[in-house]
Amino acid sequence: MKRILAIAFILALAGGYWFMQNRDRFFPKPVATEVAPQRWQVGTGQPAPVVAVQEPVNATVTGPEDNATAEGNAATPAFPADEIVRHDFIEDLSSYLVARYLPGGTKKNPGTEGRFDLNVKSVNIRYGVDFNGLNVDPADTLGARKVIFTHVLKEPVLDFLHAAYTPLFLDSLERALQSTTYTLPSGQMAVVSEAQRKEMLTLLATRLKTIGKTISTLARTDSIRLLVTKYLEDMESVSQAHLAFWNMQGEEASISARNEASARIKTTIQTREISRQRLLQAIVSASNPQGMDASELIYMAQWVYRRSLDDPGSLAGVAKAGDLLVRTAEAVQERSLEPQPEVDPAPTGNQTLGQTE
Repeated sequence: MKRILAIAFILALAGGYWFMQNRDRFFPKPVATEVAPQRWQVGTGQPAPVVAVQEPVNATVTGPEDNATAEGNAATPAFPADEIVRHDFIEDLSSYLVARYLPGGTKKNPGTEGRFDLNVKSVNIRYGVDFNGLNVDPADTLGARKVIFTHVLKEPVLDFLHAAYTPLFLDSLERALQSTTYTLPSGQMAVVSEAQRKEMLTLLATRLKTIGKTISTLARTDSIRLLVTKYLEDMESVSQAHLAFWNMQGEEASISARNEASARIKTTIQTREISRQRLLQAIVSASNPQGMDASELIYMAQWVYRRSLDDPGSLAGVAKAGDLLVRTAEAVQERSLEPQPEVDPAPTGNQTLGQTE
């Protein structure tokens, strides 16, 4: 009997020891697992049962601003957006450019050929004063311009804008053309025909190419900027001569003094015009701009000159912007040779991708 009890006692001890060594298999300890930043889930560490999930066909993964659904329908393609130059800028610019086109045989242009009235100064005022589609404070005009140029005239940003926005720009032009109507001499309204669409895109491509080549030339030619400096100095001399003459009106100046002041106005005007002609000749010789009048060329030369005053290092970005504008013009020209495509609706969100500053 004693032997049986001893054997039972030994077996009990062995069973207890085995149970203690293997208790985690039967009663696993709770563990805390981080399932998200600052969020923890307490569990036993046992793998959860796997349930096969069938994904819906044509499911689209989108950002919160893309308004996409995963109900079996493909969503509108998402275009990446810059933090300053928004999608709205491209849409507004495209509509503005299409509005500058006047087809032939219409009330505003009775001639047989279409006309494209695009003025560089007007474009600069629209987006350098009103800041349509630009993510800046319009109340601070000078500050907003500084933000735009400091950001945009960096070569990595320019590369991104060209790569990301050229397809959007082409589609935006198509949308604007498809939604535009014109008044015929009879008073009836007409939509843009396929021939007129091709004509508008061709005229736009030619214009953009000329502007781009001129800007890149102005940014790379030091001698032209020196001529701009001289021209601006002569303009200031004319202003000072007029001011001196008008200040004499309230004084008891002699006739000879008045005549001298009047002669100085004429002399400074002549000097200014000589500087202007030299500047124009230099621009035409360097870039051979076609279809641009003298006032536009002078205006563009002064615009590039101001960029060099703000930041001399930005001229490389200005030159690159001109080069990319030429490439954009080539893309527009290629689109003009293709049939009118079906385009998606304008993107409603701005999926911002960070850029290298």
